[in-house]
Amino acid sequence: MNRNWLYGVLLAATTALLYGCGGVTEHLEKNFEEASVPYKPPEQLNGSPQDTGILLVDALSTKMLSNKMGLTGVAIANLKEPEKPIVFGSIRSGFLSPETGVVVIPNLQPGTYKIIKIKTANVNYWELLHMPNTKDFEVEIYAGKPTYFGQIQVKRGGSISIQYDKTREAESWGKVVDKYSDSPWVTVINTHVKELK
Repeated sequence: MNRNWLYGVLLAATTALLYGCGGVTEHLEKNFEEASVPYKPPEQLNGSPQDTGILLVDALSTKMLSNKMGLTGVAIANLKEPEKPIVFGSIRSGFLSPETGVVVIPNLQPGTYKIIKIKTANVNYWELLHMPNTKDFEVEIYAGKPTYFGQIQVKRGGSISIQYDKTREAESWGKVVDKYSDSPWVTVINTHVKELK
């Protein structure tokens, strides 16, 4: 028997077992330097709450058997301009601090947006995932309203779901307030969080 052929079959089977066959993975690399499209957090959160909205996205991947992969980037698009993706990365509390696992997207004009891709990573791997093309991954943005999408959960086998937890939302907005404490959005966000309780 051709040992190279057998090795290839075993490798493919192992990969399918570990990472699933959902067909949504664009990249899965070990020790990869960085994606060609930079996923960076906004430097400031200075958009006007009177005219624009903000979106907060949260995600967690448990596809791997041992190490979870937190959210490091998100790409969205306005349904009226699907050819113009809006890309941001997970915020950090400080320059050398680890990523928080939440992505805030500011300065959004009111309208309907779609989550196109999310990027997750741990110390060894990163993965770029296309979201399902369904209305579940659309979100309405309103001027002056902080919008939390919920936590996107990626599980073994490639299944993707959206979970909402009020406590998790409050914690996620708290990370935004800590990072952008001088933003005009802080008062609006704090009021929103109080209404969650």
